[in-house]
Amino acid sequence: MTTSAAPSANPTTVPAPAVGAGRGWLHRWHGWLLAGLWLLVQVWCWRLYQGPRFSGDSKQYLEYATRLAETGTFKGGHYLRYVGYPLFMSVFLKLRLGWWGIGLAQVALSGLAARALYGTARRLGGGHWLTAALAALLFIGWTDVQRANPFLLTESLFTSLLVFSLWAVARLRTWRGVLLAILLLLATATVRPNGFVAFGAGGLAALAWLRAHGQRKWLRVGLLAGLVLLPVAWVVLNELLRTFTLIETYEQGLIIFGYPQANLHPTAPLHLPAPAAPPLWRLLSFIGQNPRWFAQLAALKLTYFMGFPKPYYSALHCLLLAATLPPIYWLALRGLARRAVARPARVYAAAVILLQAVVVMMTVEDWDIRFSAPVLSHWFLLAALGAQPWLRRLERRFQW
Repeated sequence: MTTSAAPSANPTTVPAPAVGAGRGWLHRWHGWLLAGLWLLVQVWCWRLYQGPRFSGDSKQYLEYATRLAETGTFKGGHYLRYVGYPLFMSVFLKLRLGWWGIGLAQVALSGLAARALYGTARRLGGGHWLTAALAALLFIGWTDVQRANPFLLTESLFTSLLVFSLWAVARLRTWRGVLLAILLLLATATVRPNGFVAFGAGGLAALAWLRAHGQRKWLRVGLLAGLVLLPVAWVVLNELLRTFTLIETYEQGLIIFGYPQANLHPTAPLHLPAPAAPPLWRLLSFIGQNPRWFAQLAALKLTYFMGFPKPYYSALHCLLLAATLPPIYWLALRGLARRAVARPARVYAAAVILLQAVVVMMTVEDWDIRFSAPVLSHWFLLAALGAQPWLRRLERRFQW
């Protein structure tokens, strides 16, 4: 509850302007300004890539989607791990909207994701509009995120679903909200093999909620359920890894997929696991038998995953990254430490980033930022929350 300030004892003192009067035009119009910026960025990306853009795995996704649209049957193999995306595409193929329907739907979902991120930041920031505006501005203005929208690839949909899942987790209040969050987490998990990071983060956020609300009994039940589900996770991860050649990438010293110039070369013979062993066991065995080699590869992959300059980026690109990413990460750590922000949402956002980083460290980094871009929204949210004290001071100073 707020109270009004006591009148000044000095009759010559000019009273501070009322809060409503001081907000000014920026507060009234910032939503429309963000919407206009989003539209300009989408038009620029669409014209830049002459979307919708066919690239790389688009052929396999479209073939799978066509099969689903025409026969309604699923296909096994490697691309079953991406089944959520062909399902999404098949809806537009079935409606005869083609590539344009898919591409424009991805653009529209990206816009809804920007709105969801704004709403999430405003909710977690106690209704502070400037904090929400900063989170949305970073998401909209970071073109490496928005440029995925015209491509017929999983990244755009995966990024949007991650934001929707974050939005759902942050607003949990009722069982209906829990059901919605579970459905969004499941949908996110089907779009890419690493989509399980959202589900894993959701489980950690649930445990954080139980702990924060003193539900010790249910917390123990949740921990026990997690232990019971470990065999299921073992089976699922083995199936996800079955069509990937991770041990071969370790032998090659592969750091960045599609850029062999960054490869490391082992200086001593590597200990290789039995070829017939389950994929996850082979991976863990290799790490246990070659810890130093794995640590070297993982450290480099993590460095590139964090978005720092890659060898083939231009000098200007490297300079921009070096000038912007470290402050964002620092502010995000401040936001993560803010106890005023609901703990489950902080845990969820941080867990998604951490689990995605672990996936990259154990697999391979991409030549582009397609593995780090989907989780940038979570960095942006935490950074905006970390910057909120300064934003409030700016607001008071300039009477926005």
